[in-house]
Amino acid sequence: MKSIPKLVFALAICTIALFLLYRALGDTRVLLVTPDQFAFYSNDDRLDGGVSQSEMHTQNQALDLQCQLKLENYPWPYCGISIHTDTVTKTQGLDLSNYHTVRLRLRYDAPESSEPRLRFYLRNFNPSYSVAEKEYSYKYNGVEFSVAQGAQTIEIPLANLQVMSWWLSDNKIPIAESGPEFTNIVRIDLATGSGAPLGNHHLQVESIEFEGAYLAKETLLTTLLFSWVLLGLAFSLNELRKSKRAFREVRARQLHLKKLNADLRAQNYEFAELAHRDALTGAMNRHAVRDWLNQTARQVRWGQESLSLLYLDLDKFKHINDRYGHQMGDDILREFVMVVASLLEGDERLVRWGGEEFVVFCPGTHLHQASEKAERLRRHIAQHIWLHGGLLTCSIGVAEMGVERVTEVLARADEALYQAKHRGRNRVEVNYGNTAASA
Repeated sequence: MKSIPKLVFALAICTIALFLLYRALGDTRVLLVTPDQFAFYSNDDRLDGGVSQSEMHTQNQALDLQCQLKLENYPWPYCGISIHTDTVTKTQGLDLSNYHTVRLRLRYDAPESSEPRLRFYLRNFNPSYSVAEKEYSYKYNGVEFSVAQGAQTIEIPLANLQVMSWWLSDNKIPIAESGPEFTNIVRIDLATGSGAPLGNHHLQVESIEFEGAYLAKETLLTTLLFSWVLLGLAFSLNELRKSKRAFREVRARQLHLKKLNADLRAQNYEFAELAHRDALTGAMNRHAVRDWLNQTARQVRWGQESLSLLYLDLDKFKHINDRYGHQMGDDILREFVMVVASLLEGDERLVRWGGEEFVVFCPGTHLHQASEKAERLRRHIAQHIWLHGGLLTCSIGVAEMGVERVTEVLARADEALYQAKHRGRNRVEVNYGNTAASA
């Protein structure tokens, strides 16, 4: 869970960076229409039987069109510039569908008494209705607009271009194909407007350029949105998987605890009466061994018996309570009793002496035997996997009773335990005491 906010933050930064990169590089692309790329021609109404005349020159990629409109034999005199994007097959033109604006830098001088207008056409070839040898079958996507006298820059949104109604009617175009198309532009026309005044017209075109985007903003936003949705779905599936795994672990722990509690209850019933048992762990309490311990101590003093003590204390048990809570600590104490009790033999007795401290009384056992048993206990406890899923260790102090009181041998075992704690924990220390002196 901690890594998710960092990942989301990183992805948010990437999203912003992509959007800024799009604004800087992908938002605008320009197609410049120049004479060295395409074929430029002048045209006039002589193609339709008129007598108007036009002449075009190119200089440094700029166009200069001089024409004289005359009214004779053709009622709608015109002149203009025609740009052919495919002079070979006449069927493979430019795809301008990803462009949104055409920019014309020009100078237009018309007879002074007129209000000059120009027409702009993008002619699209579509095999559904176009024939290569019949130019009139190329769709007229066009617009007519007013211009001022002199130099100017005109920007025309391609969305403003409409298909000419007279072309639709003459070519009997169905409704499904009557809309503007810019996917295969084979001709670009710039001509005088309808009703242009007779006389001399001078049109200079400095540049024609189309502006568009490498990637549509809607496409970018849709892609980013789809990516975030996929990311959210992946996160959700991952969290669902983690939740199922956590549920299985909790369920397994509950079953383990249930079995452990059942085992503890069954074991408690097998021991002596409840008054002699520790209520939490089921181990013997001090009262349970008091009489037996006094009798055994007398036999030791008389030389009829030997008795060794193992003083056990769980290492860093407070950390368990602090981290997992006291309920988990109580469960681990019960489990500790079961683990130790499973390794005891014969008349050996396990007594909870207080807190997380336990004493194992080993009758008939001398010091070296007791220290070996303590080491086996320590290793087994250190290798055991406990309820909380981790490892625990214990420190053990060992002493053998000599001619002394029970409290004295307990004090010596406790001192050995303290030495084990002081020297790093998870170890066995032996107090030789009276045994060493007598030896």
